[in-house]
Order: sequence, then C-alpha cells, then structure tokens
Amino acid sequence: MDESILTAPSINLRSNINLQQQSPLFSVLPAEIRSLIFTCALTDYEDITQDAFGRDTYWYRPGYQAKRRTATELLRTCKRVFQETWFLPFALAEHCFFLTQENRAPSKHVTVERMKEYLTTLREFARNQDGMDIPHIQSIRVFAQLWALEDSRRLQEVLDLEGFQPKNITITLRYTDFWYWEHDRPMHIDAKWVNTVRFPSSVSTISMDFEMIDRRKNEVDFITDLATQRWFFRRADGMAFRASKEDITTTRWTGSSTFNKSRWIRDESRPNEIDYYVKTVVWKPAPGFTPFASGGGDRCPNLDIPAGFAREQPPYMREFTHISVDDLETYNIPYDAPAQEVQEAMMRIARERQAAIVRRRRGSLGQHV
Repeated sequence: MDESILTAPSINLRSNINLQQQSPLFSVLPAEIRSLIFTCALTDYEDITQDAFGRDTYWYRPGYQAKRRTATELLRTCKRVFQETWFLPFALAEHCFFLTQENRAPSKHVTVERMKEYLTTLREFARNQDGMDIPHIQSIRVFAQLWALEDSRRLQEVLDLEGFQPKNITITLRYTDFWYWEHDRPMHIDAKWVNTVRFPSSVSTISMDFEMIDRRKNEVDFITDLATQRWFFRRADGMAFRASKEDITTTRWTGSSTFNKSRWIRDESRPNEIDYYVKTVVWKPAPGFTPFASGGGDRCPNLDIPAGFAREQPPYMREFTHISVDDLETYNIPYDAPAQEVQEAMMRIARERQAAIVRRRRGSLGQHV
C-alpha cells in the first residue's frame, strides 16, 4: 500500500473536532491499522445489486459487471473519521474512461469534462480544509476503440487533466475494439499514439490488456510478444518504460455472443457464449534505458500479424456470421440453438426466399406473354 494514502491529517484539518478518544478505533488501534480498515471500507466495488450492466452490452466484463461505487457512509459517522478519510474515495477508486463511440460505453460514464469539474471542486475543498493539493490517485483505466486510441490527442487529454496524477494506468483493448473485428481481419495496432503520448511523471506502471476470442489466441500471443520487445512508453519527465515477458499475465473469461442486438454465431464457443483470451503486458520505469540507442530507427513500429501467419479460420464465414435477435424470434429459431443449427436454418430461409422471388418473377413474365 502507498504510504501517501496513510498520511495523517494536518493540524488545521484536525482542529475543532472531538478526537473520539473513548473509541478503541482511535485510542487503542495504531494509525496504520486504522488506515487499513478505512482503506478496505472505502475501496470502490461493483454494485451488482443496483447498477448491474446487461450481459449483452459491449462494456460487460470481469470487474465491470456493474457500475462501480464507493460506500461513503463511513465518512458520515463523525468529523474525526471524515477528516482522516475524506480523500480516500478519490485516491482509491479506479477512475474509468471510455474512448469509444457513444453506444460502446455505459450511459453515465465519466467524461473528461465531468472529471475536470470534479477535480476543480475537490482541489478547492482540499486547499480550504488542509491547505494542500489533492492526493495522487492509485489507478485509472481507459477502454479504447483503436480508432480513438490512435488519435493520440484523446488519451493525452485524459492524462493532462490538471491535478490528475495517477500511479497506475491500464489501457484495455476489448475484442470489439479492434479494427474490422466484424470481418475477422488479422490484428493490427498502429503505433502513432505510442510514439506521441507522454504519461504524467507520477506514473509507475503502464498496463495493456489485449483481448481476443479464444480461437485467435495465437494472434494475441504473437502481438503481445512483439509489443513487449518493440514498444516503449515515455513519461513527461523523460523516463522510459519497458516491458518484460516475466510480467505478462494471461486470463480467460466467458461472455455473451450478442452485441447490439445481433448474435455472433461465427465466434461462439457454445450457444450464446464466447470464450475470451486476454494477455496483459506491463511496462515499468527503466532508469538509464534509452530506446533505439542501438539503432534501427527512433520510433516504435506498428503491431501486425505477418502474411502467411497460421490463423485458425472461423467455422461460419459464409453469409450468416451474425443474426439479429429479431430475426431469430421471427423465424422461431430457439434461443439456445447451436451455431450450426442457426446457420443451417438461416441458409434454408434464404433459399426459400430466393425460390419465392423466382416464382414471382416467372408468374409476372407469364402474365405478359
């Protein structure tokens, strides 16, 4: 745990309050133990009881199955508790940003403009109460479609927020964030943003989640190995960050195969389910390290799957790679029908439609003979 989070309040902040010495929380427990309790109580969490996300949304995933909230009831118990903990909800929360199309993010997600307003209010409160600036935060997460991430100004705007000094930054690329995922195109990530974005001097780790469907995990393995070797990040103070294969982690999870009211049978592992394969690469400060000192250019390269790469082909690449939920209902195709049955049913319906069109045309020609 970061020691700065456990910093005791100043004399000014502790004035005019009851020190609550009758409570063992303050008179018996050491400040370090008390701070651990407060940290546990004020760390944000997924509130699945009230704000659960739909499983068929683009943003549903482990750790984000519901809106995150902080239980702030503790801050209202007494002035002593408030003055020791008022900054923790801000410092401990994982602040999340969506650099995506509007329909790819929850309806009430935090925007850059809203965060600017929040930071201004928080900074004024901190200076009035304690004469100090707001504390560093632990982490931010950025969900980004590649078209938005490759416009480096979008991410830089988040990182340059005044008073926003994160220590850990995670950039998550979901399967549906990649270019032309709908067409099963090979993975490609442009490096322009890597070469131009500068991270705050407060940053100590930069992580990237590379998510793909399980069928294409060999592409993720190749891309993450390449990113580990060839990509370097930089802080505003000049510090370079490099990654190590030893820090790569692999996770898996299962989600819905329905996006935007279409069931993607091409990618299903089971009826209505897609298995995902995620690799996380971590970049850390490398004092004294100078990228490109050995020659070979002065910019990080794009990440591409090379020609001839052995890609596992999807089983359903003909006309019906995905089916609208409305069509499934209209044609009485069972919700839990396997992908092959759905494909065959839609092909049969398409043939019947085509045959009906031919019959109508023949009938129309017969009337004019």
